[in-house]
Amino acid sequence: MNEKRFDSLKEISHTEYAKFLSFLRSHNEKRIETNGKEIPYLACGEGKWTLLTFAGGWGGIELAYEFVLGFEGRNRVIVVDISAFDDPDEMARGVNQVLDREKAERLVVFGQSLTGIIGQSYFKRNFGRVDGLILTNTPAPRRERSKKWALVLLRFFPIGLLKSLARRKLTRLSEFKQAIPAEIRERRRFAMGLLGRMTAVYWSRQNLLNILKLAFAFNERDAYTRDSFPGWRGKALNITSEDDDYYPDVEFLMKNLPNTEIFKFQTGFGHVAPQIHRDHFYGVIQGFVNGLDEGPA
Repeated sequence: MNEKRFDSLKEISHTEYAKFLSFLRSHNEKRIETNGKEIPYLACGEGKWTLLTFAGGWGGIELAYEFVLGFEGRNRVIVVDISAFDDPDEMARGVNQVLDREKAERLVVFGQSLTGIIGQSYFKRNFGRVDGLILTNTPAPRRERSKKWALVLLRFFPIGLLKSLARRKLTRLSEFKQAIPAEIRERRRFAMGLLGRMTAVYWSRQNLLNILKLAFAFNERDAYTRDSFPGWRGKALNITSEDDDYYPDVEFLMKNLPNTEIFKFQTGFGHVAPQIHRDHFYGVIQGFVNGLDEGPA
């Protein structure tokens, strides 16, 4: 996590940049190698529960800094960069190596949007070591979304065009029309600026192709029902809003994940409602984590 590559962000918000810079200086990235693949990850915080989340889709571990700062005071937090993997089975084994190295127990898997795909893939293969699953504004597996022919085309796209298409997708998901307070607007500008830096310093053709392969494999191989998780006594939480692009998938998630609760944000902010209502969002997550000891209803 090289702070020099993010110097330009200080012009967006000195306040947010100072917080981000403090994060970079106080959190040391770790690495583990497995089968010739290097896995960057972050492990920090203390607490009864370990919150596992993922990086490596649209950016590195740095993109998870707000999540880390929001939860490390009351929980152990592990962020695994899965960008080296294009196969979900191999990816899950790599994540387990990180968890084993860190002696992580009492595990809660968190995934939002793209990382929700990774979270479901990991959970399906390793639900026995997971106590809680939290999915936020994320799609369910649908075979019709898998377009393998796109991978062939993308291999020959100029990298600049490939990045442009990815940025366009992210921009569309980030759009909303509601007014927001100035401090939240400043925080959102900084977040989008950070993502912009990621397109320059992190995104590569191989990274983007790998995450697309994982997403296509998820749609083709990872459909599940409640019977896919025999004996699971943990709990799941589905966080969504009715104007999110992936809200049509909520019915599948509620039907096919066992012991699942739902929380809905008010409409108006679509896919970015969790970022706009960040403190409330984090409170909902922490409340769910705190209630895991009670077991399923």
